[in-house]
Amino acid sequence: MIFEYIKFKNYRPYYGEQILHFRDRKKEPSSVYKKNIILIGGLNGHGKTSLINAIFICFYGRRKFKAKEYEELLRNAVNKKHLAEGGNEGAVELAFTDHTGSYAIEVVFDHRDLKETRRIYQLNEEMQKVREIATTEQAFYEFIDQRIPMDVSQFFIFDAEKIRDLVGEQDSTETIRAIQKVVSLELYNQLLKDLDYISRELARDLKKQVKDSDIEAILDRADEISDKLDKYKDEETKIDEQLAVLSDQVRQLERERRQLIAQSSATKQELSRWIGEYEEKVNQYRAFLKKFKEKELYQLVLLPAIRQLKQNIRKEREYLDAKYKEKMQFAPYEQFIEKLLEVSVFPPLLKNQKNQLKAKGKDIWAQLNNIQRTLLKEDVKVIHDLSNKDYHFLLQYPEAKTQNIRTVLEEMKKAEDMLEKYRAQFDEAPDAVDTTELDEQIKEYHQQLGELRQKKKHVFSVIRRLRDEHTKLQREITEKQKLRDELGPVEQKIQLLNKLRSATQEFIDQVTLLKAKQLKLQVESIMEQMFRKSEFGEVKFHPEKFTLTIYNKEGHEVDLMSRSEGEKQLIALAMIWALTKVSGSQIPFVIDTPLARLDSIHRSNLVQHYFTKLSDQVIILSTDTEITSDFYSELAPFIEKSYILNFDEEEQYTKIEEGYFFEKVKNPWLV
Repeated sequence: MIFEYIKFKNYRPYYGEQILHFRDRKKEPSSVYKKNIILIGGLNGHGKTSLINAIFICFYGRRKFKAKEYEELLRNAVNKKHLAEGGNEGAVELAFTDHTGSYAIEVVFDHRDLKETRRIYQLNEEMQKVREIATTEQAFYEFIDQRIPMDVSQFFIFDAEKIRDLVGEQDSTETIRAIQKVVSLELYNQLLKDLDYISRELARDLKKQVKDSDIEAILDRADEISDKLDKYKDEETKIDEQLAVLSDQVRQLERERRQLIAQSSATKQELSRWIGEYEEKVNQYRAFLKKFKEKELYQLVLLPAIRQLKQNIRKEREYLDAKYKEKMQFAPYEQFIEKLLEVSVFPPLLKNQKNQLKAKGKDIWAQLNNIQRTLLKEDVKVIHDLSNKDYHFLLQYPEAKTQNIRTVLEEMKKAEDMLEKYRAQFDEAPDAVDTTELDEQIKEYHQQLGELRQKKKHVFSVIRRLRDEHTKLQREITEKQKLRDELGPVEQKIQLLNKLRSATQEFIDQVTLLKAKQLKLQVESIMEQMFRKSEFGEVKFHPEKFTLTIYNKEGHEVDLMSRSEGEKQLIALAMIWALTKVSGSQIPFVIDTPLARLDSIHRSNLVQHYFTKLSDQVIILSTDTEITSDFYSELAPFIEKSYILNFDEEEQYTKIEEGYFFEKVKNPWLV
């Protein structure tokens, strides 16, 4: 992997849009010197830490920082001058190239909502964005972890003064896991875990694998049920045959019985029964007539008079009602005519004349006032003085029903005739037909039919149960055969997997020994080059613990934690370089303040033997006191790019400028 550029847009001390290129893509490769150094100088507070944090943010986001630390970072992510001008967003864009292509990670900070938005784009040869990839956060982090896992980033992007802590923390679980990941041992161990997982899955399959003996046992059971089914089906057939024979016999006997009964005429027993029935009917009719004579006969005799009385009183009531109505209608006329006839005239009117005037005048009054007088055309003589209660009592007085009496008399006459007829036939009637034997036989056959039907019901139930069980077994056989086909030869798979696991384990053991040996040789070689004193003897790298032990010339273990800070820094750097060479990884190194605590000899060793050989891309961030003009001259042939992070006090932001602190010392290799 090679970093292409990092672009700041109103991010922390970087105002506006500023780009720092890590690589000159147009430059021809040098056959003399490997130009792998990017030298970035800056005084304290001019933006070096912001640059390293920007790389971490692009790769790992909040995963790399503690919660409060990242919240503080978000709060200060946007350049203050940009905020003062009303802006709200800042951004960082880091581009890199690896064997799969070129990509740009863009992180935009929203100051108002204190949040970030990250995207990753694929770039073309001209470093232009082609398309967005890894659109989800999970997909993004998987993309990054496939290139630089977060826990191994401590070996590639670090503060050189703090990296010496690696000496004391080399036996921590996190460090050992990170070292194993760098040299790919974790990948091999993960392969071993995957094989173990597959082995466990196959063992589970083996437990549920279907054996031929299991299927044979089910087939035997199915055959046993088939035999029982055949047996019960035969029994059912026999029962059906017996039922058919018995049913025919019953029908034959019943037919014979009906014929016997049909061939015989009315017997004495039947006539005796019929005579009794009609005597009972005649007695009932006579009892009814007796009761009628005692309680209702007079009503029947008085029926014409009662009906005539009801008609008369109904007509009288209608007449009186009409008369009262007419009186009320002619009341004004009566008052008028009485007053009129009291008037004296000459000659005076006779009584007959007054009556004529009164009658004619009434007709005229009725015509003028549209009064109907039809009910009074018939003169009715009212002879009953009835109250309303008496009137309604007489109208509702019960009347005898002559139709009922006539029907009873007719039915009684028919019953008496039939009674007389049967009594006349009784003396000459034959005795009753004896069907007792047939009845007993039919009864016995019906009993046998019931028993056979009950037996058939039981057999049918057994057959149905056996069929269900047989169907279930067939289904079980099919499922087991299908499962056996799906699982295949599990035992062979397990045997092959065990061989593969043993080979993998042996490979890992051998690789571990090889990696440990390589690390030992590399650490020894690097330390020999970088340390000015030759007091160190053998170096051991323990394959079991994956930790480093250094011995002196006398064979005693050197207490690494008692060494000076500068020596611990060199030992840690030696470990990192050894890891890099053993892993074969091509990852850029970003090193902050690498020479601060080193003396001039160690600085010279580090510059000459470390930075120029560490990796294809080593980005060094330093202050003006670390890399002097002498060291700069030594590094100059290897420098790809150099920059100064210069904070403009007047403008109040950092400007990225090409060159280094030594403006007068031009790099002849860049000219």
